[in-house]
Amino acid sequence: MPWTCPQCGGKLGFNICWTCRAPRPDSDPGAEVANVDLLITTTPSFSTHNIDHYFGPVFGETIYGANVLRDFFAAVTDVIGGRSDEYETLLVRGRNTAMSEMASRAARMGANAVVGMHFDYSTVGNSMLMICCVGTAVTASPVIDKPVTDKPVTNAPASGNSDKE
Repeated sequence: MPWTCPQCGGKLGFNICWTCRAPRPDSDPGAEVANVDLLITTTPSFSTHNIDHYFGPVFGETIYGANVLRDFFAAVTDVIGGRSDEYETLLVRGRNTAMSEMASRAARMGANAVVGMHFDYSTVGNSMLMICCVGTAVTASPVIDKPVTDKPVTNAPASGNSDKE
């Protein structure tokens, strides 16, 4: 089911409403809002579109360094329990940045959609977080339903062409 913007009722992209450009709820309000006009899905295909051309893999990456204050407060949260808002905000910002980068690269390839998207997370050194967004860039066109006719299709011979004489 598509996301719906709570402000205008429009369709939400991965971090922005495509209609009013409002940030997606629960996204990082401090992050730069990216305008991504591509269809992006984690599934290998769309139920609403046919895939016409595969361009190949497309990637988006971002790396965030350590922050002494963020690490200190995360350590305190680890001791007393609870969630680390600082790291959660960093992850949201990182995912949005990596997905935006992937979408930009897909668009430069000529794609209008990305299928099979997923994220990979890893650490670089002792204090850096790398977030990669990976998918397959494709060109997709909407499925056009054939009109329904009221007349059933039959294999009867056309009028005037009878087997009997």
